Amino acid sequence: MKSTLTLLKNLVLSVILAGIFVACGNDNSGKKIEVELIEAKTELPAKVRLFYKVDLGEDNLFETLTPANFEIYEDGSLISSLESQAQIQKESGEFLFSSILLLDLSGSVLNGTELPRVKSAAIDFVESVMPVSSDAHYGAKEMAVYWFDGEEDIHELVSFSPNRNTIIDGINSITEDISADNSTNLNGAIIQGLAVVDARLAQSRLNPNISTAGSMVIFTDGTDQAGRVKTTEAQKAVNNASNEHSIFTIGLGAEIDEEVLKNFGRDGYELAENSFDLNTSFLSVAQKVESEANSYYVLEYCSPKRSGQHTIQLRVNYEKMFGSFSTKFTAQDFTGGCTID
Repeated sequence: MKSTLTLLKNLVLSVILAGIFVACGNDNSGKKIEVELIEAKTELPAKVRLFYKVDLGEDNLFETLTPANFEIYEDGSLISSLESQAQIQKESGEFLFSSILLLDLSGSVLNGTELPRVKSAAIDFVESVMPVSSDAHYGAKEMAVYWFDGEEDIHELVSFSPNRNTIIDGINSITEDISADNSTNLNGAIIQGLAVVDARLAQSRLNPNISTAGSMVIFTDGTDQAGRVKTTEAQKAVNNASNEHSIFTIGLGAEIDEEVLKNFGRDGYELAENSFDLNTSFLSVAQKVESEANSYYVLEYCSPKRSGQHTIQLRVNYEKMFGSFSTKFTAQDFTGGCTID
């Protein structure tokens, strides 16, 4: 009888413990948020500006944080968000996300039936990523469109523009006779496309009041055929690319080397089996680009410090997850009168 009771007690205890472990398994407690400081600057009379990236994980790709998710500590003491006027800046003139769409317009795309579907998918991509002119964040994103074939250099179709209609008009202008080289210089296009993004970000940073990041999306229906640049050189350029811009790839058809496509798409890749699947693939990447753009934050606040060197810690809290970074700043010559617009 005792052994039967003991067995029943152990069984009940096991069920209770199993329930506890299941509950814990669904709890985000203890999960770490990746927070990367990109730049910290100060501006008289007492403004501190933090530019950083927050990665909430695959399950929260489309979440946007608010000032309530951030806490600012100076030398270990919490700074009042009201008194410091802490604000997230996402408007044009404060933040600029520059994207390049790089299209394979080699012979296999132009001479087959794929071109109209490639153009349609590219337009859907633009409409998904770029805001309309009436949007509150219009001007905080811009996009350029380039294309490549077998020639040594990539070709500019649309220069960087915040206007989605301008970009769409450029894509609509693509015709079957746009290229005179049927080959594919994919490896060279990868390197040159990254150089375009780097140059644009460097140009934007000449304005000290703008924080910048970017992305490159490459579409191709094959592998490198021109042989102008080795695959290892293109991969090296991808691996060495700044973390401040993301790289995505979209492949079409059976001639794609999926492993190369995946490696070039450092931040994500999509493979469409046929041109009818292209819209889905482009829209999937568009969502990732949008999530990437929204993961950058510019936070400005007025510091109460008036002299000396101090430590800032920014803490991020989201659904029982936590992340932080720390950096130092100098409050020399700080005075009153600071305002955050």
